[in-house]
Amino acid sequence: MRFHHQNEIPEENDPRNLFEQRILREQRKKSRRRLFTELVITAVTVFVVFRVIAGVAVVRGDSMKPNLTNGSLALFYRLNETYRKNDIVIFRSPGRGEVLIKRVVAVAGDQVDIDDKTGELLVNGTVQQEDSIKGRTYTREGGVQFPLTVPDGYVFVLGDNREAALDSRNFDAVSVNNLIGKVFFEVKRLAN
Repeated sequence: MRFHHQNEIPEENDPRNLFEQRILREQRKKSRRRLFTELVITAVTVFVVFRVIAGVAVVRGDSMKPNLTNGSLALFYRLNETYRKNDIVIFRSPGRGEVLIKRVVAVAGDQVDIDDKTGELLVNGTVQQEDSIKGRTYTREGGVQFPLTVPDGYVFVLGDNREAALDSRNFDAVSVNNLIGKVFFEVKRLAN
């Protein structure tokens, strides 16, 4: 048992300890508020980045093989205002509304033709050298008629796996208003 002198204050009632405890409580409150604020700012930033500036889509099917693989993630930029030949774009397909990923092969004013004998794509009368595609390019029964001039405000898109792709040969040129964004990176699916 401890005896106190008349001038000695027990530790639990010591004003210095009480003051230090109060400071610690206030610091914890501030830390929690700061953490909450940082979490809110991070969540808003992630929301803005992935709803306004960029996005992520899952590649479904083999229509973009060998360049994009089934099950991988395609990161895309939403704020493009102009699209060029060779851009890989994400868009809502005309009529169906499903999200597709294809390559722009012609833009407004270009004349697109397909030589069904050789399986070659011609843009403005020039055979396109397409080293990164799979298969030959042929017209589709019941599809669009060639030659075709791409109207203003539209792009002509084809899948890189020409024999398996549902693309502009089936549903015509795509309005730039239907384009969601331009793919800038693929995250490959890990093997099972």
